Amino acid sequence: MLLVSSRRSRASLMVLAVFLALLLFLYRSQSLVRRDDCFTHLLPLPIPPAPSLPSDPDFPDDYFVDSSESSWCQERFGMRYLEDARNFSASYCTDESVSRFTCFSSVTAAGSPSRVDNMCYGHRAVFDVDLRQFRLACDLRALTPEETARGVPVVPYQLSRYWYDTGPGVVMDEAVLLDNSTPLQGSSQRTTILVQREGAGNVWHVLMELMSLTWSLDVLQISIDAETGEPFVLPNAGEMTQVVLTDQHEDGIFVDLWKLFAKMPIRRIHELDASEPVSDIVIPFSGGSNTLWQGDWVDLLCRDSALVKTFVSRVLAHYNMASPVKDGKKVVVTYTRRTNTRKLIDEAEHMEALRKQVPHMKLNVVDFSLLPFYEQLKVARETDLLIGVHGAGLTHLMFLQPGSAVIEILPEGFQHKGFRNLAQMLGIGFFRTHAKMHGDTSGAKQWQSDDVEIEQQKFIKVVGHGVASLYNNGMRAYDVA
Repeated sequence: MLLVSSRRSRASLMVLAVFLALLLFLYRSQSLVRRDDCFTHLLPLPIPPAPSLPSDPDFPDDYFVDSSESSWCQERFGMRYLEDARNFSASYCTDESVSRFTCFSSVTAAGSPSRVDNMCYGHRAVFDVDLRQFRLACDLRALTPEETARGVPVVPYQLSRYWYDTGPGVVMDEAVLLDNSTPLQGSSQRTTILVQREGAGNVWHVLMELMSLTWSLDVLQISIDAETGEPFVLPNAGEMTQVVLTDQHEDGIFVDLWKLFAKMPIRRIHELDASEPVSDIVIPFSGGSNTLWQGDWVDLLCRDSALVKTFVSRVLAHYNMASPVKDGKKVVVTYTRRTNTRKLIDEAEHMEALRKQVPHMKLNVVDFSLLPFYEQLKVARETDLLIGVHGAGLTHLMFLQPGSAVIEILPEGFQHKGFRNLAQMLGIGFFRTHAKMHGDTSGAKQWQSDDVEIEQQKFIKVVGHGVASLYNNGMRAYDVA
């Protein structure tokens, strides 16, 4: 009897324990409170958030290698160029002015006195339809003796000017007026980039200008506006940025490239009217200031350029240009034809001889001037070896894939080094040869117009060297001899 009674007691205790646990669970998950004879259901107790996982550790510092380039090269072709321009700036309006005007300068060109290149940014400008100028309500202040000693330019008179009637000084004359009496209401609603182009047809000149513009915008993105505490230009400002052309040149096949950053329609200054809203303005570094011009006549030791490589990647991204997989067994050679000046005499015969005598090669003959720029890029990206007589067509070496090569045919006695230096910065193999000049021109400018003649076997030998240099590049594996 005692055993049965004990078992019943334990069973009752177990039932009671389960019942109490159930009540405790219900209370915690859905507490019931008696209020005005109604039950108000309270929310369940919040579940504490799961602890956040730590972010992935960064790579070891050994992977972040400092540039091995000399200071001279970094100051012209590396990011130090942007930093130096950011650090050499001056604001020109008095504190009481409604608008602001700031210029950034770069000193890289040789010469005595040193040339100072400029770009400028104006905050809150209004377009004057009668004057065809952007006016800023700016009362110019006097420069301090320290600023004068540093070489800070006097605005607008000392702003840089270049060939083909270009430069910030020219843009100021034509399109900008600093006038403290300017009536101005409201805040800036867009950014306007004022561009005075050198022309529309020469791809080298156009790309120098575009590259300088992108560097100008990079300087503004890494520079803090003292009044706002933010960069002068934000990375996402492109949707509300327009390029306004102040020159009279035709659009040309490269005009779409001016929308690399500015996504609004490209306009000309004579198309603007009274509806133009208050705008910030940018007067960029001009093409004539581009540091690549400094390598025209001397062999440079610069073997890398973050500035040029970044520009190339931006252009390719602008056109959604994917890099083709070059898995063919033949070296793809592109010969760029010239049809106006510096033509290659007996060109057709030379091309036929190359096809017959240079092994493992596929030869294409292209006139880049007949192709839209997108198609020009496509040809360049598919090319292993680019060949041409000295001229703008060789600019396309900029868009060759790494590990490619270029052959430049120079007029006799002509020692231009620009394409050689550019190829070296981009890791592109470079070969050169000279050819005789034939024509009626004489003097120092003869090289610009005369056709050139090269002995056929010499030409075949030079091209053979270039092709053989790529025999073990990519998926190819051939003996060179």
